[in-house]
Amino acid sequence: MRIALVSCLNLPEPDIDEAPLLEALRSAGHDALSAPWDDDAIDWSSFDLAIVRATWNYAQHPERFAQWIDTTSTKATLLNPPSVLRANLHKSYLLNLESQGIPIIPSVFLDQGSTPDIRAIADEQGWTRVVIKPSISAGSFATRAFEIPSESDDAQHFLSAMLAQRDMMVQPFMTSVSRGGEVCMVHIDNRFTHAIQKQPRFEGDDESVARFEPIGPEHLDLAQRVLSAAPTEGALYARVDLIEHDDGSLLLSELELLEPSLFFPYDDDAVNAMVRAIERRLAPQP
Repeated sequence: MRIALVSCLNLPEPDIDEAPLLEALRSAGHDALSAPWDDDAIDWSSFDLAIVRATWNYAQHPERFAQWIDTTSTKATLLNPPSVLRANLHKSYLLNLESQGIPIIPSVFLDQGSTPDIRAIADEQGWTRVVIKPSISAGSFATRAFEIPSESDDAQHFLSAMLAQRDMMVQPFMTSVSRGGEVCMVHIDNRFTHAIQKQPRFEGDDESVARFEPIGPEHLDLAQRVLSAAPTEGALYARVDLIEHDDGSLLLSELELLEPSLFFPYDDDAVNAMVRAIERRLAPQP
């Protein structure tokens, strides 16, 4: 079978998953290659399967990327499925999960063109340090942290400039970052494979990751609740990012169904599980 791992023309950073997944697919006898979503010369109808992996510049071109999803899904089988990808584009999906009882990092969403006062938001929420980032984002794109009130003017200038271009969101800075950061739980075909601990990044930061073991039952329970509450039907992969609240409870940081790193170099079994899951989707249906 001919399989595309969908990337982008200019990767903002290396994709550590690409080489091990390509090698595993080729070893299993498949014609697998990397194909940029933003290369208009690609004939997507030539692929049996297009797996969205490192499309990490989509946040700068969200409308074009949404159109690419619609167009490509008529030419090749797209994974994750188009409905799953679309639902995960804008981080307001967090509010939908919160309405179903999932504990999330408190979040204030702001529409493009609006003129909110960041200090008023922080005062109303009781936050003394805030994280400001786009509601459609990947990696550390346009993500910054500010102390309130000492950096209120800088925060306001940044927020106002960004709202002129796109939807934005404001969250409290989670102090648990200093105690280890997020736990990223990778799932293939809705089955947990491995967990990584990583520091949340801000614009210009390098990523810091390490294997997280042992994974606790509280992590597994919340991750499964998240996947059950989200529109994940037909999803090949998912990553549930959890972070510790000040009171020790767990909160959902993000549910990544679009283009998450799956950290395959940290778990060979996960790569093999991915290949088997892909082959199940390629097998002829009875």
